[in-house]
Amino acid sequence: MYIFFACTLLLPLLALKKRDANDTTILDSRSTTCIKGILCIYVMLHNLGLDLENDWLKEVVCEHSGGVGVGLFFFLSAFGIIRSYQRRGNKYLIKLILVHIPKIWLVAVFINALTYLSFQRGSYEGVDLWLRILNFDIFNSFHRINRHGWYVASIIALYLIFALVYFICSKLKSENRLVIAGIVLALISVSFRIAAHIADEGGMYTREMPAFAIGCIYATFYDKINTLATRFFKTGMILSTIAFVIGFLFVEPMATYSAAFIIILVSQKYTYYSSVTHFLGKICLGIYLFLHYSSIVMQSFITNEYLWVLTNAGFIIEVAVIIYGVQYSVDYIISIIKNHRKKAIQG
Repeated sequence: MYIFFACTLLLPLLALKKRDANDTTILDSRSTTCIKGILCIYVMLHNLGLDLENDWLKEVVCEHSGGVGVGLFFFLSAFGIIRSYQRRGNKYLIKLILVHIPKIWLVAVFINALTYLSFQRGSYEGVDLWLRILNFDIFNSFHRINRHGWYVASIIALYLIFALVYFICSKLKSENRLVIAGIVLALISVSFRIAAHIADEGGMYTREMPAFAIGCIYATFYDKINTLATRFFKTGMILSTIAFVIGFLFVEPMATYSAAFIIILVSQKYTYYSSVTHFLGKICLGIYLFLHYSSIVMQSFITNEYLWVLTNAGFIIEVAVIIYGVQYSVDYIISIIKNHRKKAIQG
């Protein structure tokens, strides 16, 4: 099993490609999708590994790889939505609210309903049942129909706050309105963590949220940070790697934040692309949300570590592909209808 876990550490190397001299876009959407594909494998191994009888080494790997992975999802999500807004403005906010958020939410609702009907029928009633199925049971932590649904509630909340902050700031007359919006959003995400820590509530929801703030700051000061990252590449890599190792062994959030800096630094010289990791990035939401269901179904294989991991992984990816296929088909049908309407109007 050690060899299997060690091999997964090589996944980023498979996706790294030397940056073309003419490629001036650092950490583009294709690269971030590939990174998400890699991260979802680590998050999956984290959750599957927690059910195994672990010695100290596997425990360290499984315990922290998931938290770091989810934290980096927050980082990449913040970076991605702000960069998209910079290109498209308030039109992007409409698409985010009417298209992207409903897609995330509907996948969560589908898996919640499937899990409840398969394993938990009769466990909840009335309003409590519907809050859980609709993924509005925000403060139930792991005591949910799907224990991984907390991420959906967190990321949707951050997306809605992002939309509100950027829409309000877009009305400002200041030339620095996007800078103001980025800083405000970063401060809000950090304040969630501080407030939760003081109240001793929402640990799973907020522990990695400062990574969202890092994504906000990087996207807001994109050019300046890239210039600094290029100038201090070696020093930055050494310090960030040391911080990552220390954080991974002892202080998980430190590992997450330093990993975000490592991604920024490496992206100055390399891009990320492989067809496998890119596709995994497209289906990563289905992979993450289906983990809990698969772990219950595959309990009979838990006595063999390799069978447990491989059968779960295969089942999870297969279902995630089906979910993605349904989403893609719906998008394709909608695009055909829109094109038909355009031609009818133009005709």
